[in-house]
Amino acid sequence: MCAERRRIMLGELLLRAGVITEEQLRTALAEQKKWGGKLGQVLVDLNFLDEGLLVKALSKQLALPRVDFVGLVISPEALRQLDAEFSNKRQVLPISFDESKKQLVVAMSDPGDLDLLDEIEFKTGCRVQVAVAGDRALSRAVRQFYFGETMTSGSVIKEDKPMKMTDPLGNTMVCPTSPPPPVAGDNLTEDRIKRLEQLQLKQVLVLKAVVELLIERGYIEREEYRRKVEK
Repeated sequence: MCAERRRIMLGELLLRAGVITEEQLRTALAEQKKWGGKLGQVLVDLNFLDEGLLVKALSKQLALPRVDFVGLVISPEALRQLDAEFSNKRQVLPISFDESKKQLVVAMSDPGDLDLLDEIEFKTGCRVQVAVAGDRALSRAVRQFYFGETMTSGSVIKEDKPMKMTDPLGNTMVCPTSPPPPVAGDNLTEDRIKRLEQLQLKQVLVLKAVVELLIERGYIEREEYRRKVEK
């Protein structure tokens, strides 16, 4: 990939897709500047749009497939193309690998991160294609496939199984396999995951309020806090 290509701006894409307003974008950018984090996740946290709509909008605007991790199976060969530490740190997941074509498909929440794509191509020696995924769904999938965390009962790693991706028009590109039967004792349903995420969001908002109060009273500096968070 050419190094001189500019980064594709997420905010511009979402405005073009009509899923957020300019006022919402300004608010989210101000929040991002204050606290850091990815713009897409900031927009979701502010309830300006949900993660599913964000992924669909990016898929349509960039003409990229989007990936559904429920029931998704990934071959060990694909996972070996990127190590667990790199995938967890950069939040990217290899989901398909064609050795004969030296082609790797990766799931990313920010397909506009061209520097990351260049880095993956350099590390793997493969041509890289992108499938769009939501931040939270991607984070869960990375923990599941690399670290064995069971997030849902329907997602396991097997060889020689197809995966499910959806094109920008919403058509299934490859039919998924039927998920295996539920694992005994696995009660962590999607509803429960969502409730846990909502609780986590409330905790983050409380933490932000506390940090804002400490900054206002001069106990810490905002830049110092951001440096600590971004380490």
